[in-house]
Amino acid sequence: MKKILILLTLLISAQLLAQKAKYVPKDISINEQFNFLLKNSNNYKQFKVINQSWVATVKKNTSDSISSLKKSLSDANAKITTLQQTIDKVNTQLINVQANLDSVNSEKENISFLGTPTSKQNYKTIMWTIVGLLLSILGFIIFKFKSNQSTTKETLLKLNDLEAEFEDHRRRALEREQKVMRKLQDEINKSKK
Repeated sequence: MKKILILLTLLISAQLLAQKAKYVPKDISINEQFNFLLKNSNNYKQFKVINQSWVATVKKNTSDSISSLKKSLSDANAKITTLQQTIDKVNTQLINVQANLDSVNSEKENISFLGTPTSKQNYKTIMWTIVGLLLSILGFIIFKFKSNQSTTKETLLKLNDLEAEFEDHRRRALEREQKVMRKLQDEINKSKK
């Protein structure tokens, strides 16, 4: 019975060893699967004898991996194309925003003066020059006004003096005329008598 038990144990362990190497594990990389094939295949002279089912399994796994990689590559290329289109769209929007920003900055830095865009500094210079010129003109006008006002006062005083003198002269002339007329009337009255 001991012999049978030993024989049975040997058969079961041989069966377990054979089953261990019966299938190529799928959860390892392709490179590890090829290493598994080489390690677990039999040697015949200088050649390796590989189980055909293992080769088919590795071939199927390799093909599946290649298909998966191709699909991943295709998905990645599609995503890259989509991202490139998005980048192009964003770049176009960025160019438009930059153009708008430049336009706004130009409008902010320039003022339309007499229909032409003028920088703020030039505008300030022009405006202060105009203000200074207007103040100079105002000062000149005030000076001339005061000068003319004093001339007008002097002229009015002279006119009043002249009118008083003329009035005095007229009054004297009237008195003289009245005296002459009285004398004439007296002479006429004397000559009639």
